[in-house]
Amino acid sequence: MQRLLENLGSLILALALALAVWVAAAREENPIQTGRFQEPIPIEVSAPPTGTKLWTPVRESVLVTLRAPKSSWERLRLGSFQARVDISALEPGLHEVPVSVVCSDPQVEILSIAPERLSIRLERLAEKLVPVRVEVVDAPPFGYYQPGPAVAEPAVVRVSGFASYVEQVAEAAVEVSVAAAKKPLELRRVPQLRDAQHLPVDTGTDPYRRLEIVPGSVLVKVPIEQRRGFRDVSVRVVREGQPAPGYRISNVSVEPAIITVVGSPSVIEGLPGYVDTDPVNVEGATSDVVTKVGLQLPEMVSVLDVQGVLVRISITPIESSLTIQRPVRLQGLPLGFSATASPATVDIILSGPLPILDNLKPEAVHVFVDLFGLPAGVHQVRPQTIVPENLRVESIVPEVVEVNIVQLPTPTPFAPLPVTATPTVTATATVSGTVPLAPATPEGALSPTPPPGTPTPTPVPTPPAEERDRPYPPRWRE
Repeated sequence: MQRLLENLGSLILALALALAVWVAAAREENPIQTGRFQEPIPIEVSAPPTGTKLWTPVRESVLVTLRAPKSSWERLRLGSFQARVDISALEPGLHEVPVSVVCSDPQVEILSIAPERLSIRLERLAEKLVPVRVEVVDAPPFGYYQPGPAVAEPAVVRVSGFASYVEQVAEAAVEVSVAAAKKPLELRRVPQLRDAQHLPVDTGTDPYRRLEIVPGSVLVKVPIEQRRGFRDVSVRVVREGQPAPGYRISNVSVEPAIITVVGSPSVIEGLPGYVDTDPVNVEGATSDVVTKVGLQLPEMVSVLDVQGVLVRISITPIESSLTIQRPVRLQGLPLGFSATASPATVDIILSGPLPILDNLKPEAVHVFVDLFGLPAGVHQVRPQTIVPENLRVESIVPEVVEVNIVQLPTPTPFAPLPVTATPTVTATATVSGTVPLAPATPEGALSPTPPPGTPTPTPVPTPPAEERDRPYPPRWRE
């Protein structure tokens, strides 16, 4: 035992040396490395205390420098780290809060964090009810008035957000224009927050700091009435005459269509709700009639701001239809081909202005089929048409025609005519007119004398050798 105690120091030294050798060997195989993790680590921010809110959003990420064995570096991922900022116990105001970063690998040592601290401002939240004020920015038209105040529904709204802004709000204002109002208005508007001096509350351009208004819009009601002795009435156009035969009136318009009349209240209230124009003559018209005319007003009644009205009477031809039969023309047929169409004629149903149809000549309508690029054979082709302007083709009967395309035979060259070596005189010659044949003459009898005027036969000469060798007859044989 005493000997063991004497050797205990040596034993401990040996173990220490062995451990040191093992550590050195392990570090040689898996060395410790120091560096910055390249990916930014997102920061998690805890919830602020109740009734407070961050004045501005917190920085989104940090970078870390660490020391770890080579094997740990190879395993590190962004999910291996967690960066947090704890603001759960902070009071409203400006604070410098440290950032903590932990790693799921215990062999990793965090050496530094950039940035180490974040500047955080907490603001107190507040809310309050403010009245809605309707601001009418102009006056109703002449002859109208606003008998009572404009009101908003609801009359108050709830405003919430940063306390420093909420405390400035004194009212929620809505603006309404009644410059063109001739009847009571009901409009939905978004309130604008104002301070005690009726100036807008400035919350900046950052929507993060915008104040919330509940409800987001209000219904504004503005009463508008017409004064006695004033009345809005419509304008009725009075016409005389008829358009030309074949034409009709398709539309009548007047500008302005409603006018304001002013006069004795008893006379104004007795009006039927409209006033007539002076007569507009459309006799024999074939085009639109546009004219400015006066109004037929009762005595002691006048019109506000109107010297006359502009009347437009649209004149259009009466539409009709007509059926004509036209031959089918063939177009695009190449050389060396012929074609026939079945049927050879089609019925064209046209529609358009009656005056044009009454004067239409069939030759002005063309029907054709396009055969360009079609091979020989039987084809079903839709006819195409060319018609005068302002006419429409409603249908073609039949809609499809059958076209038979045939290739013509190739012409055969003329064969060479036989020739004789010596000129031959023939007793027969081709003459114009008819020559009666003489009866046969017995042997030894005299031949009859040809009647007067009979042409004398002409000998046919033998053609030269170069002419005989031609494949076609020479011109003198024609």
